[in-house]
Amino acid sequence: MGERRGWEQLGAAIGLLAVVMFVLAFIMFMQTDPSGGTPYPSIENAQTVNDFYSQNVNAVRLQMLFTTLGIALFLWFLGPLWRVLREAEDGSARGTTVALVGAGVGSALMLVGLALTYAVLLTTSPAQAAAVPAFFTVSAVLFALGGGVLSLFFFAVGKVILHTGVMGRWLGWLALLAAVLSVLAFISPFWVSGILNPATGALGLWAWWTAFVVWLLLASSILALQEYREVKAARRAEPGPSMPAAEEAGR
Repeated sequence: MGERRGWEQLGAAIGLLAVVMFVLAFIMFMQTDPSGGTPYPSIENAQTVNDFYSQNVNAVRLQMLFTTLGIALFLWFLGPLWRVLREAEDGSARGTTVALVGAGVGSALMLVGLALTYAVLLTTSPAQAAAVPAFFTVSAVLFALGGGVLSLFFFAVGKVILHTGVMGRWLGWLALLAAVLSVLAFISPFWVSGILNPATGALGLWAWWTAFVVWLLLASSILALQEYREVKAARRAEPGPSMPAAEEAGR
């Protein structure tokens, strides 16, 4: 029992490690300083992406690596989150199932978008280089659509938390806010520039992504703390050794 609870506690804390990966990815993004060369392209100037990648290839590769690892760790975090929400729903698990599907499909779309960027960074010929702007656009759109599908995850999680009170109702309201911001990712493919474009837009990318990372940080912290308290309570409840056994052990 203690070993199982230990794994649950580790799974809950994995979300914090995912946040660390996302922070490292953002640091790598900040290393692509536009003052020293080609700025990060939006959809309307995707033709500059070859120059951008050639100037920042190592930073972009590390950014992709840390983002991919963070999404993989988020999927691991879904395990303990699923258990807590399912138990709070008294076994019906309707909202929890929608949350799991939304998180899984959204993560899959984002990973496919990242995979296209990985492929672009392996470009070795002029013919491949000509296709890089198109791959960049498709990658940005897939990542945005993944964020849009995450709105299902956040709406479902928010509904379960608000109805059951598990993990704190304020976290449920934050999940609904994140869901609303994630919905904006669905319309971002209609914009090639401005705050709604899926590659660099404040609302098309950064708003929902920041909400996702912040919510994950808070949810993982709360869940890890709850698991820690449950482990301590279980240990206190365990009966100690009988007096004769304790005396025998002392000899």
